[in-house]
Amino acid sequence: MSLRNLAIGAAALGLGIALATSGYAADLSKVNLAPNKKGTVADLQPMSKFCGTKKIKVALSDGWGGNYWRHITRAEFENEAAKCKNIIETRYTDGEFKPEKQIADIEGLVAQHFDVIVAFLDGGAAITKATREATQAGVAVVPYDTGAASDSFPGKVGRDYVDRVTEDQGEVGQQFAMWLAKTLNGKGNVVLYGGTPGNPMTQAQVAGWQVVFKKYPDIHVLEGGPVPTNWDPALAQQKTAALIAKYPQIDGIYSETTGPVRAFLAAGKPVPAYVGQSLMDLSCLAADNKAKFPKMASMDAHTWMVRLALRKGVAAAEGINNTEPSIITIPFTEDNTSKNPKLAIKCDKSMPGDSIPSSMLSKAEQLTALGGK
Repeated sequence: MSLRNLAIGAAALGLGIALATSGYAADLSKVNLAPNKKGTVADLQPMSKFCGTKKIKVALSDGWGGNYWRHITRAEFENEAAKCKNIIETRYTDGEFKPEKQIADIEGLVAQHFDVIVAFLDGGAAITKATREATQAGVAVVPYDTGAASDSFPGKVGRDYVDRVTEDQGEVGQQFAMWLAKTLNGKGNVVLYGGTPGNPMTQAQVAGWQVVFKKYPDIHVLEGGPVPTNWDPALAQQKTAALIAKYPQIDGIYSETTGPVRAFLAAGKPVPAYVGQSLMDLSCLAADNKAKFPKMASMDAHTWMVRLALRKGVAAAEGINNTEPSIITIPFTEDNTSKNPKLAIKCDKSMPGDSIPSSMLSKAEQLTALGGK
């Protein structure tokens, strides 16, 4: 039986929406979460404004929790939840990149009376029915990192979830494509790496970089599109080694892991112009290999986006308006082709390689999240 049918049956018995917590009272349709508002990191607000007073339970439903980015994101979620004394339970579930597992996770959270479910929906459309039924059951569901364009992620705000918070992934795709086009003087062979196959982040980025590269006919995307890596540095390194053997000339790379950098260094070759996501390992590889790795830029890794998703969900559950932007423009944090001192390489060798300089966690919190590495 669907969550919707269970909720209807409960209502018929005079119990209201029994799958939501007994204290749930907010009318989600009357809460302003500013779903189409765009802004920057400077526009974000403190959690204390949205805690409210009603006791609630919150959960992070992860589609897959198997790398450093997910570990730090989970820690950011738990750190943000700890700021509200009225959050009486914080739960984490790992879908193990199995859509049926994440669907079961969401159904279980609703059945266990969680008020807020923040979610990374690796399975995309396969999970939307579960988020819709949870929303209909009165749960404040907020996916994050979905991409902002309506055609880049399934579902609809107000029907399938109360809001979604995200960097504009199409804009991200445009930003790294423009950096590559500028750095390569408008010509060359580039390899663009993606995450898990079909994930909404990569799909939205593809739409962005396609717009830019149409203006540069002398830039050729090798393999015809994103090379899936599951965001696994070892797999990215393995695939890059094969590409090095296949293509005699690779001029530019976009990747969210350092696997491609390590593949080129291992092959004794200079690293192509590289744009990626902020990561300590990337910063230190660039700092330690200036001659072989001369051109690198990185963008904020936005593990903190989950905090914004939680604030939106808590605000909805508490009946409080939250007009923080739901769509965030992501800044560059490093660019060694720039003369701007704020974009200097940020290598901190006191931190592990899989820590993230742009995280809103402290160094100690990141170390804990990464298992004390």
